[in-house]
Amino acid sequence: MWGVNGERRTIGSWLPWLGAAAAFVVTLQTAGDVVDVPLSATPLVAAAAALPLGLITTLPALGWLLSATAALIVSRSYDVVDGDPWPWPAVHGVVLLALLVATGLQPQPWARSADDPDGAADETDGVGGARRGRAARLFGELAVPVVATVATAFLFALSVPDDLRAGWAVGAAVVGVAGMVARRIPALRVAPTPAVPVAPGDLPALLRAGLRQVVADWGPPPKAGPGGAVAPWVRRYVPWLAAFVVFWTAISTVEASVAIHPLLVPVAGLAMAVPAGLVDRRPLIGWRIATVLGVVLIALGTPSDGEYNGAWPVIFQWIWLATVFFVAARYDRWTTVCAWAITVAAMLTGTGDDPGTAVTMIVAASATAVIGDLVRSRRTTIGDLERQTELSELEKARRTILEERSRIARDLHDVVAHHMSMVVVQAETAPYRLDGLGDDARAEFASISGSARQALDEIRGLLGVLRGTDEAVALAPQPDLAQLGDLVDGARRSGVVVELTTTGTPPTEMPATVGLSAYRIVQESLANAVRHAPGAEVTVDVAYTPRAVELRIHNTAPAAAGKPTAPSGHGLPGMHERAAVVGGTLTAGPTATGGFAVTAVLPYEGAGR
Repeated sequence: MWGVNGERRTIGSWLPWLGAAAAFVVTLQTAGDVVDVPLSATPLVAAAAALPLGLITTLPALGWLLSATAALIVSRSYDVVDGDPWPWPAVHGVVLLALLVATGLQPQPWARSADDPDGAADETDGVGGARRGRAARLFGELAVPVVATVATAFLFALSVPDDLRAGWAVGAAVVGVAGMVARRIPALRVAPTPAVPVAPGDLPALLRAGLRQVVADWGPPPKAGPGGAVAPWVRRYVPWLAAFVVFWTAISTVEASVAIHPLLVPVAGLAMAVPAGLVDRRPLIGWRIATVLGVVLIALGTPSDGEYNGAWPVIFQWIWLATVFFVAARYDRWTTVCAWAITVAAMLTGTGDDPGTAVTMIVAASATAVIGDLVRSRRTTIGDLERQTELSELEKARRTILEERSRIARDLHDVVAHHMSMVVVQAETAPYRLDGLGDDARAEFASISGSARQALDEIRGLLGVLRGTDEAVALAPQPDLAQLGDLVDGARRSGVVVELTTTGTPPTEMPATVGLSAYRIVQESLANAVRHAPGAEVTVDVAYTPRAVELRIHNTAPAAAGKPTAPSGHGLPGMHERAAVVGGTLTAGPTATGGFAVTAVLPYEGAGR
């Protein structure tokens, strides 16, 4: 019962099907009020209307295709009853539009998301490759939603009466476009998320907790989570501005739907407006007010000249649905389930002689709750991903610093080992080169030689630990400033525009560590310029002063289309380490013209400290 292919079922997999079952039951009772369908075919029509809703969170495009095909068949097979504008059951139309929105929200399995790093164009492809990559991703994201939107608009245009054709077709197109636009909003993007299995034994406790929160919780809602780009003042004041509009609309229309004393009209209007102002700061309280008011309005009854019983003012219907959405978007799934169940029970009181409004509201509330839960799940996923990304970036930076320090240590080994070897050679050959050395002097030279050899052995042992067992030992000499010309020539052969300028005269005896650090800083700066500013021109200035060598590596703004990529910062710690090793300083940052500059001062004397 709770397993499929050896895996436990989760709430994310069966909740949409629970909604589909509820929609099926509602359609069984109301399908004959809209289309002239035989009693024997009613279950088939109800199944075609409701069952595609079960695919809204997993395969919305397939659900839309099944729903649209069934809608076309039903509209062509059965006549409309009493001139009803719907050419199929009302549940069917709402499910079709909900699936259309979900198709625009959910990324297609073959389309790479714009924020997916794996979907980025290869750097070697250049500007054209990046543009083709963006175009391919955009086409992959919009192909199915655009086709679904256009097809739905044509379906409505072909099925509804002539006087409603334009309005319904445009309305369906607007619904489809809204889903595609919402897909571009980070806070509303929907992505598949791993569902946490829910054991059957935990269901009663989860439902009790959700019901307790729905009924007795008066505190602020959970935080909306990351991804919100709305300014705080907008979230604070715009809902109350909307509440003001709702109030004036309600007091002018409430008497047309509800039999109410004129003195109570402002009270009813205020009761309808308050939930609109609370949707962001206290959505659960606003939902409670709307739900109680919905039952009270039905108890008051409709005016004698009302078209049918069980009607709520239109503006109140939208406010009620909005409170359901915000509860689903801010609270956990079990609180949403309990709020949805109470909402449906309250809406059932409005059936009266004509259940059309109540049934439509029940289906709309179900679809609204599902969409709100999808938004909440997306926000939760964004928060988890941001935390994991932050941890990964910190770990990557730490690992990069450690690797760079290990590399510096290996470079220092090669430099120090050379000089230590010279000490060994000089200490061992001194007794043969110098005449008249006493026994104490010979013993001193022997001690120096032994200490130097021991130091070499210890350095080699440390180097073996740093290199590890799988890393090959480099036998090439360590580079210095004399090899800068070769480094720049290699960058030019790769297509980078690089200019190298040198001023001053190099010292006769520059410390090897200074030359190596300078070379590595220039090398890393060129790599960063190629990586983060494609197409930019790079200038390398090397100035020899009496006390230090000064480096400035500057690149212009990237020539490639699009915004420049900000340096990740992982190469900068290594350059700072290089400069610190020789007692120098290094600064790096963007320039006023949109480029990036690295400046380093490496003293000659500081390397020997």
